[in-house]
Amino acid sequence: MNADVLKLRVRASHETYLHLLRDVTERPDVVAETVPEGVPSTPEDLKPGVAQVVLDYPLTWALTQLEGLNSIDRARTLVVTQTHHPVYHDVLASAHVSGVTVGSDRRGVIAGLYAAATAQRTSQYRSPLTMMELQVVRYLLLGQDTKGAAGALDVTFKTINAHVSNVLGKLGLEGRSQLVADLLGHGATMSSDAGRSRAIARALRAAAIPA
Repeated sequence: MNADVLKLRVRASHETYLHLLRDVTERPDVVAETVPEGVPSTPEDLKPGVAQVVLDYPLTWALTQLEGLNSIDRARTLVVTQTHHPVYHDVLASAHVSGVTVGSDRRGVIAGLYAAATAQRTSQYRSPLTMMELQVVRYLLLGQDTKGAAGALDVTFKTINAHVSNVLGKLGLEGRSQLVADLLGHGATMSSDAGRSRAIARALRAAAIPA
């Protein structure tokens, strides 16, 4: 393949979301292929000059996909999401992806893809949360309760609750449900209201479970 051509591997929850990258994939210097959900990448798939993009539509879908990617995959991955919330961006970035940007930032998408093709890290943390706090928030957004988050991170219930308290204090929020609603409702422009509703409902159910 021509060295000047950017090859993209696109992961999306449904083909209807592929139009979000149309102005990118139709460029003459871009060749794109869609990766079926759950199919891992091989070393050949993500060699230098190849970038992977995960479309975070509906919101939180990218979180589930990043769980299944290894560190090499994530280093060449750009996550395109729909919310501007700095904490949500940092939660995605904490998976050690190449970058995170919003779909409406077309220049940011193009720049992020070329950076991902060379495994450059472009994400800059913008929230006051620590790495551990971001990981705890990630599991809350994935619908885990205290027990689930503690098991995933191999820590005690007390540790999870302490981190949650710190997060709430830093963000000026009163409870887990408010945290989830704030992160998933902040400036999101969902292509599917139903998808957004399911993501919020799943996380809120877990957030409402007593510790």
